Amino acid sequence: MFASTSAADAAEADPATTPVQFMEGTEFRADASMAESDLMMDVSFKLRVDKPNGYPSAQDITPLEVAEALSALAQSKGWPPLTFYGTPPPVALN
Repeated sequence: MFASTSAADAAEADPATTPVQFMEGTEFRADASMAESDLMMDVSFKLRVDKPNGYPSAQDITPLEVAEALSALAQSKGWPPLTFYGTPPPVALN
């Protein structure tokens, strides 16, 4: 969304395509199981990157980047894709 977008336009934004804002330090969790066995996996992480000037830098790492990397790692080992959830709000991160 651009800065010139009006408040009315923002209110009409599709919630399915609007990224959810999570608070700094939110814990994200995912779980998975293998259908053909009794294997189960729980994964959780918290991420906080200090932004001394209030703005992200080139070294900023986002929770979405971590979630996608962990999901890709799990998939490379034969697990299904991981969907991480954070609270509040209880919605999918990836």
